[in-house]
Amino acid sequence: MPESNKEFRYSPFMFRLYHIFKYSPSKFTVLLGFLVVQIFISPIAGDSLFLQQVLYFYTYLVLLSAVSAIMVNRVKLYAYFVLYGISLVSSIMFFRTRAMGWLAGSECADMLMLLIAIWGIQRFMWRQKRVTRDLISGAICIYMLAGLVWSDAYSLCEIFKDGSFSGIDLSDNVFAIRGALTYFSYVTMLTVGYGDILPVSFMARSLAILQGLFGQMYLAVFIAGILGAFLSQKSLDGAGNGKEENADSG
Repeated sequence: MPESNKEFRYSPFMFRLYHIFKYSPSKFTVLLGFLVVQIFISPIAGDSLFLQQVLYFYTYLVLLSAVSAIMVNRVKLYAYFVLYGISLVSSIMFFRTRAMGWLAGSECADMLMLLIAIWGIQRFMWRQKRVTRDLISGAICIYMLAGLVWSDAYSLCEIFKDGSFSGIDLSDNVFAIRGALTYFSYVTMLTVGYGDILPVSFMARSLAILQGLFGQMYLAVFIAGILGAFLSQKSLDGAGNGKEENADSG
């Protein structure tokens, strides 16, 4: 067995994730699959704080691996490491003290981590010369991560002003409330608007308006543009191959 394969096989878990995101031609497809699976795993964890905490930090560990593999700017990468530590410490302190300030610190760190991840994916996509199916997956990853950014913002609204949202049971544990706000975030971004959870405070309503605008503009402009470029590229490649075949037959 080659030495590189041995290193991959026996390396720690995070190093394996790093290798997947660094060298796989389907890195964003893998990340997209993880984000989709997470939507189904979170309800299975249910009211178990331990399982929810494991899932929570595992999610950001995966993002950390992805960011480490694609980020060129080392300053932003180091900032991500620092924010991950702040989020971890703040969450531990919150569950020990139940002080909302620690929870707010964790949510702020999470939001900044997600923004760095989005920036890293976006910059990586800009550096590519060809549009691939994996880059389309990357664009969808940005969309899903943006939904998590807004859920953090909604959580901060609820932390600093109780009752910012109606339809949420504040007696539930913090992960249940966060799950409800994440659900509201994606419903808002998709402009589905079921009406079971409603923004009440001025800031919550302002954020919901901005998210609805972002969701529509992102799908209509960015995703549509990437798909259009991908299809146009395939058409040109097909035409080029056709000319080569005609030339060979001639």
